Amino acid sequence: MTTKARPQAPKQAPHGAGTVVRRGKHLYARVSLPDGTRPDYRLCKDVCHCNEMTEARAQATVAHIAERERARVAQEMAIQSRREAGQRLTVKEFGEQWTSGELFTKHGEVNKLGPKATAKDDEYRLKKYVYPMIGPRPVADITEQDIEHVLNEASRKQGPKWRAKVHVYQAMRRLFDLAVMPGRIRKDNPVSRYLRPGRTKPMLFGYLYPSELLTLLRCDKVPVARRVLYALAVYTGLRKGSLYALTWGGVDFEHGTLTSLKSKTGLPQMFEVQSSLAKLLAHWFEHQGRPKSNMPIVVATDIEKRGEREGETLRDDLTAAGVTREALHDRKPNASPLRFHDLRATFVTWAMREGRGDGWISDRTGHLTPEMRARYARAARTLQDLNYQPFPDISAAIPELLENRDNVISLGALKAG
Repeated sequence: MTTKARPQAPKQAPHGAGTVVRRGKHLYARVSLPDGTRPDYRLCKDVCHCNEMTEARAQATVAHIAERERARVAQEMAIQSRREAGQRLTVKEFGEQWTSGELFTKHGEVNKLGPKATAKDDEYRLKKYVYPMIGPRPVADITEQDIEHVLNEASRKQGPKWRAKVHVYQAMRRLFDLAVMPGRIRKDNPVSRYLRPGRTKPMLFGYLYPSELLTLLRCDKVPVARRVLYALAVYTGLRKGSLYALTWGGVDFEHGTLTSLKSKTGLPQMFEVQSSLAKLLAHWFEHQGRPKSNMPIVVATDIEKRGEREGETLRDDLTAAGVTREALHDRKPNASPLRFHDLRATFVTWAMREGRGDGWISDRTGHLTPEMRARYARAARTLQDLNYQPFPDISAAIPELLENRDNVISLGALKAG
C-alpha cells in the first residue's frame, strides 16, 4: 500500500504572499501583515484535507488568505489612522475646512453641505470669537462648558446689547454638527440647545430717508464703487454676499432685469430693476469700460472698506456727506447705529411705503417673519406721515458716472459683455 507524500512547505514565499507552515497534521498560512504581526491561519476548516493538498494548491490557498488578510488589516489601520487624525484635528483646522468649501468638495451633500453663501461671515465670526479661545484644541476634546465659556467671554467683551451672539452660537453649532457627520470626529454636538442665546429686546432699527441716500451718492469723498454698492443695496434689498457676487452677465439692460445666482438660501433670483437704478448701472458699465459678463458689478477691492467693518464705513461715509442724523450714528440703550444690513431694511421700508406686496418684496429679499414685517410696516407709516416719496431718481446721482453718458445711447441696445 502506497501512501501519498505530504507536501513540503517552501522555505520562502514571495513577499506578501504568505508562507505554508505545517504544525502537526494541519497546514497553516503564515502572513506578514501591515501592522507588523505574523499570525497563522489554518488552511482547512471543519474537515481537514491538508494531507490531500499538493504543494501548488497549498501555496495558492496561502496566497489568497494573505491577500485577503493584508487588505483587511490595511483597511482597519487606515480607519484607525483617520480616527486618530480626526481626534488630533483642531477646531481651527476643521473650521477652515468648512468655510473654505473643502468639506463639501470631499464629502458632497452629506448633512446638507453645499456651496456656502455666508462662508465669509462665519469665517469672520470664528476667527474673531472662537479660534482665539478654543481654536488650537482638538475638536474631539471640546465640551459643552467650553462652548459656554466662549459665548460668555464674547458677550462680556461686546456688551449686553451685542446682537451677533446668536450668530456665533449658530456658527459653532453647525461646525460641531459637521464634526459629527461627515467629519466623524465625535459622537455628539457640544453646542447644545440649552446654550442658545435668548432674544435681545426689540431695538429701534435705522434706515435712510430718500434725501439722505441722494446726499450720500453725490459725495465725491466716498469711492465711486462704494456708492454704487450702496445704491444696489437700497434698490435691490439683496444681502451683502449676494451684492458682491453680482456680475454684469446678470444685468439684462434690454428687458430691465437683474439675476442674482448667490443667496443665503441657495435659491437664484431674477427680478425687475427699477429704471433709475438701471440707468445708473448703464453709466457705471460705461465708466468701467464695458467689462466682460463674468466680471463683478462691484469689485471688492474697489470698495476700499476696512476689513469686515461695512457698518462703520457706511457711517463714516454718511458723516463725510454731511448726513449726521443722530439716530443713524449714536448708540442708545434701545437703539443701534446704522449697519450695512440696514440698507436692506431701507429697501423693505421704502417698498412698503410704495405699497408693494409681500410677494414683490420677498422676490428680492427672501422671506420676512411677521415680526420683521411689522417693524418695517411701522417705519413705512412714518415715511407716509412725513410725505416722503421712496426710490427717488438716482440715475444722475453719482456725478462721476455722467462723464460717459453720451455713449449710453439706449438701454435697450446695451448688453453686458
